[in-house]
Amino acid sequence: MTRSRNLSPRRLAPAACAALLVVCAACPGEGKKESPPHPKRFFAPLFDGLWLGMTRDEAARAHPIRPALTSAGKTRLVWVYDRAGEYAVDLTFKENRPEAKLQRFDVHFGRNDASSRRTIEALARRLGEPDVKRRKATTNAYGDHLNDQYETIWSDTDQYVFVTERVPIEGRTGPPIYYVTVKRKEILATGPPTGYVPPPPPKGKDGKPVDESPF
Repeated sequence: MTRSRNLSPRRLAPAACAALLVVCAACPGEGKKESPPHPKRFFAPLFDGLWLGMTRDEAARAHPIRPALTSAGKTRLVWVYDRAGEYAVDLTFKENRPEAKLQRFDVHFGRNDASSRRTIEALARRLGEPDVKRRKATTNAYGDHLNDQYETIWSDTDQYVFVTERVPIEGRTGPPIYYVTVKRKEILATGPPTGYVPPPPPKGKDGKPVDESPF
């Protein structure tokens, strides 16, 4: 009787493994694929229960918002609320509908420097490393001939976060005033923004800006 050849896995293991590796490498779609990197996206809510894209109804449930005043009366596109002694917030919606989405919001801090710093430092820790560290602003939107403006900027795939600091010019004294603005990216930028221009303030019937802030 002719003895059958031993084709046990032990004898074929080295050759079989090598062949298997070649076949797997040649097969498209096989094996483990690397997942594409996740785009940078900020958490929500982003600040005081607010985030871009929330509806006006959702904002109204979170805060007692009211329409801002303009020269033509109340506007239904900009709504406001405030936390007495801390900050006031302007919320800008694209349309006058309860389901309209929040496009941007602007936080105006009071003159309590310690309280403002604590709030902004907590936000900065959550946002991580900024795209633009504190620099003198190219557009001095909040300043004047007695005050300069500095800004720090973060961004993700959809929005910018500006922290703006208004400080007296050299030789003058006074507490800094802080602002936080969160706004949608309107174009695909190739680099960090070059400056920030705030929305025009609400105006009264006399045409002068209306200060709804409690400060």
